[in-house]
Amino acid sequence: MATTISNQTPKSNPATANEPAKVAEREETKDDEIAVTWREEEPAHYILQIQSLPFLLEILSERQVAFEAFEASGHKWSLILHRESEKGDVYISPYLRIMDIQHLGYNWKIDALINFFVYHQGMNRYITIQDGKVKRFSAEKTESGFSRLMLLTKFIDRLNLRENTCKFGVEVFVVNPKKEKGECCCSILDLHLKENPVTWPIGNFSNSSGLQSHKFSTGNSEWELQLYPRGVPEVKRKYLSIYLNLEHSKEVESGNKLHVQVKLRIKSNSPSNPRGGESKYDPTKPRIGNAWFSSSQRCWGFPYFMKLADLKQTPGLIDNGHLTVEAEFNSIYVIQDLAPEPHAANSD
Repeated sequence: MATTISNQTPKSNPATANEPAKVAEREETKDDEIAVTWREEEPAHYILQIQSLPFLLEILSERQVAFEAFEASGHKWSLILHRESEKGDVYISPYLRIMDIQHLGYNWKIDALINFFVYHQGMNRYITIQDGKVKRFSAEKTESGFSRLMLLTKFIDRLNLRENTCKFGVEVFVVNPKKEKGECCCSILDLHLKENPVTWPIGNFSNSSGLQSHKFSTGNSEWELQLYPRGVPEVKRKYLSIYLNLEHSKEVESGNKLHVQVKLRIKSNSPSNPRGGESKYDPTKPRIGNAWFSSSQRCWGFPYFMKLADLKQTPGLIDNGHLTVEAEFNSIYVIQDLAPEPHAANSD
């Protein structure tokens, strides 16, 4: 679903098109570990396009503004933009509010994973903002998001707001849609840590359409990495694609699920950011992903991992036709379904 808000406004000075936005400020708050990544695909559930920078500033003069409700994961939601101030600075704080809660009954609880998006026009990609943590919605807490996420002045300067247009987006995935059963979650990464991070050196990688790494064991499971030098078909030979494949897992074969947070990157022989200058875009920085694995879902990854042009033009990534992929597991959780407790029989 998309919402467009427009108004007639003068043009503003564009920011530098090649400078990626540093949207996650949060210098004062260290409690949340926010992952900021790039992607070209539009948000699946909701897009808000504001075609007027002055109108954005006008609505942010209020404490908060709620936009049109949308449906996702079996519920109705609304994107909320809060205006927060601290020490004279103004911040944009994105939140998600659950709507239409009257039918949920008494003592309801809904757990969800939330991804927020901000569109960078200069890069022609979306900045994805997440922390990988499950957010709980309830009658006592109907909103969840990030406080003081984006400093307003930097948001305007860094996102290259052409013709005063900006886009926000949301994806929300409910992780406990059924009430008649429960789930038990436990970490297994530290218990079975054999090889972490995993290093995969590749020689003459460009001569192959697809490559598989050696199999390695982490989190009581056997994995392999898959790399496509010219990308999977959907990226049309413009991107390098990297995937993580679950080869064998006693947990999954027992009917359980795995939730994995992993960092993937191409290792560089260069000691510093090869791009230099003021640009903070660094192709060697890892991409962080959160993925679910089950008996029916054993492969996950980044089809748009890195532009092939960046791979070839960045010193230190390719050395005489060789490159090295590194995968580091931050967490692995087993999600085990719990059968509903049987009702006690009446003694009458």
